[in-house]
Amino acid sequence: MIIEFLSVFTFISALIAIVFRLKKNVKLFSVFKPLTTILIISIAVMTYMANPSNYSLIIILGLLASLIGDIFLISEKYFLQGLSSFLIAHIAFTYAFTLLFGFNFNIIALVALVIIGGSYYMFLFKKLDDFKIPVAVYILVIMIMNWQAVGLMLNDASSVYIMLAVGSLLFSFSDAVISYDKFIGKFKIAEILILSTYWLAIYIFAVTAGSIQ
Repeated sequence: MIIEFLSVFTFISALIAIVFRLKKNVKLFSVFKPLTTILIISIAVMTYMANPSNYSLIIILGLLASLIGDIFLISEKYFLQGLSSFLIAHIAFTYAFTLLFGFNFNIIALVALVIIGGSYYMFLFKKLDDFKIPVAVYILVIMIMNWQAVGLMLNDASSVYIMLAVGSLLFSFSDAVISYDKFIGKFKIAEILILSTYWLAIYIFAVTAGSIQ
């Protein structure tokens, strides 16, 4: 029941954070944005306590890095620090995925992700300026995370691994919208897409952790 209550509070906090973001209320957004991620971390901690594993522990560490990234990205002047924090989070999530069945080398998934990630990087390239190398490294790391998450699903098509693959891809979608909004051009629903898909992604990581050894 505790996880159900935390899930409800997470949903409410996320909605409030998005509303304050749209209203450009920086002070209250600065409260509810990290609060939402903290609630998701609390869910991950509860699942770990119910069914402890190295996988769950690494997921929690990745979520903590995401929380740090959340705080940095409240202000655009800390974009690089936020990017670095989420880079660490993606490395942690990737490592967690590889703990389950080892490193997956599915070539079809890799080729598809390289085409998508490479095409998007080329789309962004002219607008990246000093961020060309950091964004290239970031896209490479998140593609590896996607590769391993999709590999889990291809290795075992049970619902938990399908959810992990979806969560990983949602995380990438959120990051893609962030980069478009920052480097290409801002659009009205960007914040809604960024925050909702990001929180759904890490919520999936948190709630499924207890089902995985």
